[in-house]
Amino acid sequence: EMLRVTGVQTCALPISDIHIQRRPQLTELFGKRFLGAANLYIAGRHDHFTPAAQEALVRALKAQQLDVVACTGDLTALATDEEFQAAKDLLGPIFAAQPSVIIPGNHDTYVAQAEAERWIERYFGEWTGEGDWPRLHQHGQVAFVGVDVCRHRPILSTGEIDAPQLQRLDALLGSPELNESFVFLMVHYPLRNRRGEPYGPDTRNIKNAAALEAVLAKHSARIGAVLHGHEHHGFRTKMPVSDGPDIDILNPGAGGYAHLPDKGRTAHFCIYTVADGHIAEVERFAFDGAEFVPEQGGAFASKG
Repeated sequence: EMLRVTGVQTCALPISDIHIQRRPQLTELFGKRFLGAANLYIAGRHDHFTPAAQEALVRALKAQQLDVVACTGDLTALATDEEFQAAKDLLGPIFAAQPSVIIPGNHDTYVAQAEAERWIERYFGEWTGEGDWPRLHQHGQVAFVGVDVCRHRPILSTGEIDAPQLQRLDALLGSPELNESFVFLMVHYPLRNRRGEPYGPDTRNIKNAAALEAVLAKHSARIGAVLHGHEHHGFRTKMPVSDGPDIDILNPGAGGYAHLPDKGRTAHFCIYTVADGHIAEVERFAFDGAEFVPEQGGAFASKG
């Protein structure tokens, strides 16, 4: 996701699900990574993501005047050292060009070792921050609160947020230090689908999403929007709140997806302009096979 600020405005660019791929070594094919590699390189899903889109994404971001870049995870496909290094080589200069915020995706914690040793922080720690989650990144009058719900699962792609992190999130969102801020809550997994219903299936969502939503609902007047990825088709929806304002939920779509017009799918990214305490403009760009261009029909006109 991307954010741009000009004067009293802030321009943020959100990106997600780049999925940099490098064929793993035989010695790396253990556990879930073996199944993932088979899915990519035997079942043929590796061509769903392409260097052409990933390199075009970098060119497009260089052309923008951005205040903040926010990445909601899945920089890699199988969380190998080679993939992390390739992602750092490609995207590091973009993240370094202005303030940037990164949270991990489930593919960045694909095996137990990558999660336990925080490999994403080894390569991108300058932008993930360190310490307990959630993590606060303040940029002028816009605050990014990063939540980590990604957990290594031997087979499934589900996430989970534990009670201590929920308690810290509740305290942070209620803190006076956010009184004057427009708050983006960053989480890799969707909370809601494009119809505004709880996100499923249960094999690839946040197991205790209702507990996270309960904390967010308590502070809904403070949260400007939730940014997420994981679902490769972009969409914009809302999380309903019974006794407060509904919360905007924004997913730009996968930033590294191949151009597959016959399937109605391609890569996307968004730019959100925040002004006077609200999102004043949403722009969405689509990969046309060569470069990223403004989405036809306006932001989120397509289901890709």
